[in-house]
Parts: sequence; structure tokens; C-alpha cells
Amino acid sequence: MRPLLDLLSSVVKSYPGIFVNPVVDVLYLVVLGLVAAQYARVQSLEERVYGRPVNKAFNQTVASIGLGLLGGLVASVLLVLVGVTVTDSGVGYLLPVALVLFLFSPRFLCFSYAGGLVSIGYLILGWPRVNVAAIAALVACLHAAESFLISISGESCATPLYIQGSEGRTVGAFSLQRFWPIPLIVLFLIKVPDISELTGLISLPDWWPLVRAPEVAGIGTPVFQMMPIVAALGYGDIALSRSPREKVRSTSRHLFLYSAILLGFAIAASRWTAFAWVAALFGPVGHEVVIRVGTRDEMEREPRYVSPQTGVMVLDVFDKGPAHRAGIRRGCLFIESRGLPIRSRRDLEDALKEPGDVVFDGKSPGSLAVRQFTVPRNGAEPIGVIIAPGLGDQAFVTARTDGPLLRLLKKAFNRI
Repeated sequence: MRPLLDLLSSVVKSYPGIFVNPVVDVLYLVVLGLVAAQYARVQSLEERVYGRPVNKAFNQTVASIGLGLLGGLVASVLLVLVGVTVTDSGVGYLLPVALVLFLFSPRFLCFSYAGGLVSIGYLILGWPRVNVAAIAALVACLHAAESFLISISGESCATPLYIQGSEGRTVGAFSLQRFWPIPLIVLFLIKVPDISELTGLISLPDWWPLVRAPEVAGIGTPVFQMMPIVAALGYGDIALSRSPREKVRSTSRHLFLYSAILLGFAIAASRWTAFAWVAALFGPVGHEVVIRVGTRDEMEREPRYVSPQTGVMVLDVFDKGPAHRAGIRRGCLFIESRGLPIRSRRDLEDALKEPGDVVFDGKSPGSLAVRQFTVPRNGAEPIGVIIAPGLGDQAFVTARTDGPLLRLLKKAFNRI
């Protein structure tokens, strides 16, 4: 147990030194630029639809930097404790392939798809030369870290939308999108002619590493060293029948299960060749199943954000606006204002015409008790709420995940 604790301590102490490497710095800035561009797209959409952003790109990007460092540390600890070595693994192919796939869809900015492609390419064509077990283990540990990041921040960039539900009616939903640049520490295996000249070595148990390392040519004693790399993680989801928080919890659990199964296949692939095919195929296919099953389950359930016949539901609230300061949150129900019933969007607009503070009778999310909300405001300023769709409202956004290349091709095709 003591050697593993020493190994863990070594990873934590080495992590801040990742950015000493200029190559790592350049790759990190490239990935960070893509992350910032995605959040800028989210903000642009919200400004076009609502006139102001629900999620500000700068704030989301800064948060992603901090969260990415935390997730990278978690992934680094997992990778080193499992003993994943990148020696002759072909890990250098993953980021370029992921960036190309990103051009087709932002959600492909994920090593599960890039790792699956390069692994299958090697198994079928013999090129590019990669270590399938090491890549599968890398993807598994990254997604365990992603599961952690989703659980603590997956709902923090939720864009409210009006979309067409499964029965053709317009319903309220949230597009959940998060992207993280992930700096990592991984293991690299070398041979040292005279091991007695090295200091600070940690002797680990015989069962370590779990993912068997490849043979390294040369004379000497094999030694693991730590080296930095850069990865990217992206999360895209939709919450329609559950709150964003409930949705990310469900997705986080499923993703963690996926990563645990994939890690098991990776360990098996490092020992038995036949499992290389299982690990290579399960990486992208299992990830896609997690996404599609979650989306189908969400679409088949009863939608949550639809205004009932009696009352108007709040789909979302602008941060620090009058309604937010009054304690109104998404899912709140407005029933009455100044003794007049609120049955539709027009009733709400009429209640807001008179300047000054507004008093609503309504219900908090999940509560049956009627309470009073007092919204203080200056004059007739907007109170800062987005109303859930009701009868007759039309969907104004189609949830899409097209990347830059696909959008460009579609524009060119439409012009032709």
C-alpha cells in the first residue's frame, strides 16, 4: 500500500510541471481555443434567441480551464495507478484524429471515437501502429474523469430551448454542453543501463501494472517515467423530461459504468490478443450507446417543461436578474398576480405591463403549496424569466450537433 501512496504523491507533485513543456503548451492552447469557440457559439445562439446570453462564453471558458485541470489530475492518477504506458502506443494520433472528427460534430472531440478509429485501422490494415490495450485504457480513464466532471458541472452550461417533442408538440428542454481541455501525466517506459544511478525510484507490487506494458528493445532495466500530454473532453446532452441536474447524474452513472467495462476490456486485451478487437469496438460503440439510449429515454418520457392549463411555468431564469433575486427558479409555476389568474403568456405579459414590483402567487418546483413571490424591479424592466411553452407555441430551435465542416458543406449544398 505504501508504494502506491508514494506513486500517488509523485503524480500530484509532478502535475504542476506539465506546462514547462512548450509543445504541451501549444497543444493546450489549440484545444483551449476550440473550447472557447464552442462556448462562443452557445452564447451567440442564446443572444439571437433571447437578446442576452444565459451562459457567457468567457465565464464558461475560464471555468473549463479550472475544471479541466481538476479532471486532468483525476485522470492522471487513474492512468498511473492502473499503469497505462504510452510507449509505442500511438497516442500521438488521438488528438489530431479527434480534431478532424470535431469538424463533423463537436461531440466527436472525444478520444473514444478517435481511439476506436485508430485501433480498428491497426487491427484491419496494420496502420497506424498502435497499442490497442493502452489506448483503450487511456480512453477508459479519461471517461472516468469525464464522469466526475459531468457530475459536478454538467448542468452549469444549460441552454433553454423550445423543441419538437416525440408527439409533435412543442416542449421546453435544455441543451447541455460542456467542453474541457485536459492536460495529463502518463507513463513512458524506457530501459536504463545502470539503474543504480537513479534516485527517487518507487518499487511497486508484482501485480502492477494492471495493463501490461509492451516489451522495450535495448539493454538495461525497464523503468517507468512520467510525461505530459494533452487531451480534450466534450459532453453534449439534452434534458427534456428531467431537470438538467437529474439528467447529468444519470449520464454520469452510465458513463462511469462504460469506463469501468472498457478498462476491463483493456486489461484483458493486454493479456489476450482476441480482446483487442473487443476493446477497439466497444470504445466508440459503447460511448454511442450511452448517448443514444440516454436521448431515447429522455424523448420517450413525459416532458417536464410544459406550461399546464392553469398557470405558466418558468423554463429558466437569467442569473442575477429581478426574478432570480426574488428566489424564482426553473420549474416555478405562476398561478396568479394581483388577484388575476395567469393562464397564458399573454396573461403574464399583462401582469408585467404595470411598472414597479410584481407579486405572484405560485408554486416552487416539486411543491404543492402555493407561496408568494415578490419581484422588485425598476420601472417596467424585464423580470428575467424564460417561459416554458404552452398550447400554440412553436419550436424555434432545432437541436443540432453539426461541426464546422458539416455546416460549411450544408451551406454550399443549399446554395447549389
